[in-house]
Amino acid sequence: WMRHARRRACAGFTPNLPRQRTPFLNQTRNFAKPKEFRQKEEEEYPWKMKIGIVLERTPQVMPPLEPWAAEYEEWKRERQNRRKREFPLILVDPYKLYDPVADQEAYDDFKPAPFLTEQDHKNDTRSMNRRLCEHLHLIVKVDGVWQFPSGEYFMNGDMTMRQTANLQIVTRFHDELDHFILGNGPIGLVEKGDTRTFYFHSLWCSGDLRVIHNSVDDYMWATKEELLETLNDEEAKMSDEICMTLKPLNQWIYGGEPQECARAVSERNYRKKKAEKEAENAAKTAESGGSGEGAEPESSEGDKKDPS
Repeated sequence: WMRHARRRACAGFTPNLPRQRTPFLNQTRNFAKPKEFRQKEEEEYPWKMKIGIVLERTPQVMPPLEPWAAEYEEWKRERQNRRKREFPLILVDPYKLYDPVADQEAYDDFKPAPFLTEQDHKNDTRSMNRRLCEHLHLIVKVDGVWQFPSGEYFMNGDMTMRQTANLQIVTRFHDELDHFILGNGPIGLVEKGDTRTFYFHSLWCSGDLRVIHNSVDDYMWATKEELLETLNDEEAKMSDEICMTLKPLNQWIYGGEPQECARAVSERNYRKKKAEKEAENAAKTAESGGSGEGAEPESSEGDKKDPS
């Protein structure tokens, strides 16, 4: 038997396994369960199943530091600079490949991406070039109702739940949109009547959106706060649990007030407590001066304490 096994190995024998991944959705099969078992399971399942997808565009630029964070970074940089030592140039660049003039010119020519874009000023919710510091999520308007892209799922079909989630993007938008679904299991569930909708999480990679299906009336790239205001109660509750947000940034990058430095807060609290203490002492002095009986006992007590 060892000779037979060696012969098969030398001949490059490979077993004929079923191919589970094919380039076409209509040629894929779910080998997890037999078709007869899946059909029986669907007949016993009392709910109608739908599959949705939460397509997310991650932040594209780093948000600016708040005053308290900038204060900490400045303190840390000063502390690190105290321990720095300047080495001889022959040790740092022995072959003289470093050009400080060119490096300084490249640094001067560098311009970081803006936090507020033209789409932010126009409030163009269809564009992904807005709210670059935040997480945006795709929602569509179907029959006058805003919702995540979703569709019906047939358990006795040949498509998995993940493939059905991908189908919600492929059938509604142009194929130039590239995205990646995270994992094979859903991250959210919405129960409404006799319908259960399972949502998959996907990340936008590249490409723009172009609607190619008549069922989509409109679409929007919304922040978490906009999702809570636009979606129905069930989907809003689900998105509040699974969607990420940068709420402190919303309060000061896009029209709010920044958080104060720790030093400024402590100084303001100290001045407030000092003013309250001075007002309390002034009130006690005024009460003792009005009665005319508060000064003499203090002097007598002082005389007892200090006989000299």
